[in-house]
Amino acid sequence: MAADAGGVSSQEQPLYAKYPISSQWEFTLKDGQSFKGEVYCTDPVADLVILQDSENNDIRMISVASIDAASRDEANEDTTIEQQQPKKVEAVHAKKAMEEREKRAIRMAQESLKHLNPKADPKGQLVFDRLLKACNVVVWKNESIIVLDSIKVDPPYRQEDCKLLQPSASGQQGSLDRVQKIVSSTTGS
Repeated sequence: MAADAGGVSSQEQPLYAKYPISSQWEFTLKDGQSFKGEVYCTDPVADLVILQDSENNDIRMISVASIDAASRDEANEDTTIEQQQPKKVEAVHAKKAMEEREKRAIRMAQESLKHLNPKADPKGQLVFDRLLKACNVVVWKNESIIVLDSIKVDPPYRQEDCKLLQPSASGQQGSLDRVQKIVSSTTGS
């Protein structure tokens, strides 16, 4: 292990140069705590070193100012080209995964925008969102909410404003009762 004086401001040397990514370190903080792991990244603005501890599956953000002593464990670092190559592949994979997450988030945001009704008051939108979460099949029809293609909730969106679209339909009373219960719990009426 090579000893290194810690706690020195990163103004002397850039953090990425002082604590290279993927290097192994053990930091002893001024309060006596000790952390060991691989440098995941550095943040020069906040003056932080982000340390990944693979043994405890933990990530720590360590302020450079709080480091009392730091020692690098070069013996446990992967330095061969063959060992470095998989990390590049993992980075490409991670980038693709992040792009997929971003696309999914955009799709979900666009989908949720479809459920907004600018004509409805906030109380109506709240009732709609709660019903959508509980029943899945909920649409707007002007300012009225249609639930499960069988129940209509009209403004001002109270329990007594819930009606069956076909009152003679058998087996729908249970659904109506559930919708009324959700509406009353949402609006307090």
